[in-house]
Amino acid sequence: MIYYTYRIMHVDIKSPSTFITKVYTTSIKDGKKKDIKLKVVYDNGKIYFTRRNKESSWYKNLLKNDKAEFDLGGKIYYGTAKEMNDQNLISHIPQIKYSNEKKDEPRYGFEIKIQGEST
Repeated sequence: MIYYTYRIMHVDIKSPSTFITKVYTTSIKDGKKKDIKLKVVYDNGKIYFTRRNKESSWYKNLLKNDKAEFDLGGKIYYGTAKEMNDQNLISHIPQIKYSNEKKDEPRYGFEIKIQGEST
């Protein structure tokens, strides 16, 4: 079992914005923390992880365990992931994330409510 200590923080990021960062999820295979670099979106106090399909390990991990961590400016923050079902939101996030034809492709993803900073 892995235990973390968290400290509540406010995040100072321009909204809306998109950037590449390291994301951490708990593996459904072995229960260990796994990391991957993703292009994410920050909008209205929440972080969004999206992709073209649900076949990645990070996506499957979040379906099973809704705890996510991510690096913002060298600090690790954590939050609770909720799979996006709102079609307006699903259409809105790629408009922020991409400036090319990818912004019109169907996406799947998670909305992350930022809860605090890992210490």
